[in-house]
Amino acid sequence: MKRTLTLTLLGFFLLAACQSAATTTPLASTSTVAPSPKPTAIPSPSPVPTAAPTATLVPAPRTFEEQFDANPQYWSFLQIDNGQPFPGPGVEAGNLVFDLNAPNQWAYALYGGQDYLNVRVDAQVEVRAGDGAVGIVCRYSEKDGWYEFNIYSDQTYMLLFGQWLRPGVAHYMPMYRGESEKIKSGTNEIGLLCDGDTLTPFVNGVQMKKWQELKFGLKNGGIALSSASFNAVPFTIAYDWVKVSEP
Repeated sequence: MKRTLTLTLLGFFLLAACQSAATTTPLASTSTVAPSPKPTAIPSPSPVPTAAPTATLVPAPRTFEEQFDANPQYWSFLQIDNGQPFPGPGVEAGNLVFDLNAPNQWAYALYGGQDYLNVRVDAQVEVRAGDGAVGIVCRYSEKDGWYEFNIYSDQTYMLLFGQWLRPGVAHYMPMYRGESEKIKSGTNEIGLLCDGDTLTPFVNGVQMKKWQELKFGLKNGGIALSSASFNAVPFTIAYDWVKVSEP
């Protein structure tokens, strides 16, 4: 009985010693094991962000018909600086409208999508108020100049050579002046064919006098629509459409 009690006490002390050692002896590894968290729903993986696709501009067409149903692509606006601000033409109800409020303003809508060696440009334009000139440009070059065909309310027309002297300041040289009863008040269809050294203007489907241009020698360049006010202002015109073709 005494021996049994002794063994029992000895076992109790050994058990207590083991428990004490287990709580005080440091672990050999420096790693710690965190207690398991409570089960939670596994979130769905977030999609990997991707770069937005780069918009690819459609190449500018060489031959086309522009109806001005929206702001036209590839066009920019230029002004001869007479000290009066001009915000540029705007698209209104399917028309490209120039509204020049000061005398002696010259403004251009320049198609910058392509340059042309030989080209024909036709357009329909309406004079809504005032007095001035409307026209078409071919072989435009900022450095070398351009050819321009204008019609006027007195039933005359003119072929011009224009050239920038400095930004906003241009010089014009008349090449040929003619008259035609085909020029109407209000709405006209005008056209200009630049083919080799020959400039051929058109009014309402009728060919005007051809002009052989050998002095300035422009070979290629851009196209444009023009507007110029005189003294009767405001001068308001509207281009309904423009058609560009190659002979």
